[in-house]
Amino acid sequence: MKVRGIAKFIVDRLVDRSNHLSQGRSAGAIGFINQEGYVDALTEIVNGGISGLPYRQMLAKVAKTEGESLLESINQLPENAVIITTNPGKTGIIVGTGGLDIFNIPLISIGVKMGECAGVGIIYPKKEYFDLATESEDIQLHRLTAKTMEEEREILRESFNLQLNYLDICKELEQIDILEQGMDLAKMNEEDWQVPAIEVNSIDKEFAERLVAKSTEVEQGREVAAIGEIIDGHIVQKGEIVIGGMGYVPSRMLASSYTDISGLSLKEAYTKVIPNNIAIVHTHPGGTGVMHMGDAMAGPGTWGRPVIAIGHDKDGAIKGATVIELLPKVADLADEYEEVGQKYYAAETPEEEAEIRKRRFGIAQEYTDLCKPLELK
Repeated sequence: MKVRGIAKFIVDRLVDRSNHLSQGRSAGAIGFINQEGYVDALTEIVNGGISGLPYRQMLAKVAKTEGESLLESINQLPENAVIITTNPGKTGIIVGTGGLDIFNIPLISIGVKMGECAGVGIIYPKKEYFDLATESEDIQLHRLTAKTMEEEREILRESFNLQLNYLDICKELEQIDILEQGMDLAKMNEEDWQVPAIEVNSIDKEFAERLVAKSTEVEQGREVAAIGEIIDGHIVQKGEIVIGGMGYVPSRMLASSYTDISGLSLKEAYTKVIPNNIAIVHTHPGGTGVMHMGDAMAGPGTWGRPVIAIGHDKDGAIKGATVIELLPKVADLADEYEEVGQKYYAAETPEEEAEIRKRRFGIAQEYTDLCKPLELK
């Protein structure tokens, strides 16, 4: 949906909140486009925390987020929704597409300099932007294959040239003096957005061995992954094995190993073309298969699909395999993590801040308790 302009009161309100928060903290809200193409309504504003904007809190203003993955919450948004955020110290220009990949709706950035609005930028979901993101992932991984300084220099040059394409994706948005309108949100049926939780008990041993064999072939520390299909609680290989980076596998590369996602956002891919009964399976070189917060958020926390880790040693011996399923606890911990991140700025004493920081680490550690051992058979 094309946006012709944004109400000035929305910009002023968000800039005021960002100034009130100070310390470079952003503020954000979900806005709504009227029939004439102007953003003239918004939700309650949320404050940025120590890790940036709490998107789950933002979504909770208009969607059910308790116990739900990020994808399930996003899929409750109406078609005329936009994400609006402030960007202290910047002019409002947007030079990345990560948010588009996840939300698949227009993103509006309000630049704030010296307490004033410095500009308002907007980007729209476009097929070419998603393909550009895929190309960017490929180049970053290609850098790991360089065997000489000259090879790496050429890859970096290619990467920097690609980044220049991002300079033109953002358009300036006009501010308009129009009255604030109320939100009229229709309630969606749960079956239209909810991802069913699927129990996982075992994984095909040969599938796990193929992953580990590939993992030991590539450079030490690089993870490999594939999409698995869940059949009666048992996982079998469904997608091609892909080679990731040091400690991660790029999200678009992983999704495209299952099916062609050219021109699609990850939100569209996991909503429309990748079925619910799949699992994200990856290796943990040097580990035993125990996972952490990052793994949980890359799987059930964001996309509503189970995530599995296969731990192995440098010789390819499998040490273990665990799964984090789509559980309400995954979302509960994510909600608390956002809340604690905001409490950081309210601390009045070193002791209070220490307790907040310890709880943040504690939440991250609790994700490991969600790892369930899997049988290899």
